[in-house]
Amino acid sequence: MTNPYDPRTWLGSAVDVTRTVLRVAQWAEEQIFDLARTGLDAISPVDDVDDSQTLALPAASNRSDSDHHHVAKPGERLNQKMTVLLDQALNQGTQDSKLALFDRLLDQLVADEARILGALSDGTTSPLINVIGRNPSRTPVLENAALIGRTANLALPNMVPAYVSHLLALGLVEVGPEDSDLKTEYEVLAAETMVLKAIKDSSVGPVGPRVDRRTLRLSPLGMELWETAMQGEAR
Repeated sequence: MTNPYDPRTWLGSAVDVTRTVLRVAQWAEEQIFDLARTGLDAISPVDDVDDSQTLALPAASNRSDSDHHHVAKPGERLNQKMTVLLDQALNQGTQDSKLALFDRLLDQLVADEARILGALSDGTTSPLINVIGRNPSRTPVLENAALIGRTANLALPNMVPAYVSHLLALGLVEVGPEDSDLKTEYEVLAAETMVLKAIKDSSVGPVGPRVDRRTLRLSPLGMELWETAMQGEAR
């Protein structure tokens, strides 16, 4: 009769259990491997399709963008702008058109130019001098030097000729004949550095340039712009 307490009996049982565990582990490993291989086989074709589709997407997207985003040519843009303006002309009344014009004019001004308009808004005139060379072509050496730069307290008084030229181009100011009542003001203006330099640079020996005396004032358009723009302040 076998002794159940015999260590050799325990050893045999332990060996049998170990073999069984190893067989189960091997079987489980094979099952996991088969499942993994099956999963990869099922996934691989999809990945291949996705890769091919992914590679094709940018080209298709680019074609779509080129089809939907049309870049207008310069001629087309001009036509579009003109069409918009003509549509506005049909829908705007006289007052709206005038306000649109004034708004556009103000957008083109700098602060010093607005100060010039303000200084002339009471209807006064300001002395203006042009220095003209004595050459046959009578080319102006200095144009639109005006005392308004001093009286309007401009930030850049040396830019007065450019400011006045710009305001003239916009039609907001106008130049008139000499005012004999402004004799003292003309003398002050003639002593300005820019005027003295222009006279010196254009003199030939004892013969100096011609100094043309004029006056500067607001034009009717400039006056109307000023009054319209300042209505809000009056309220």
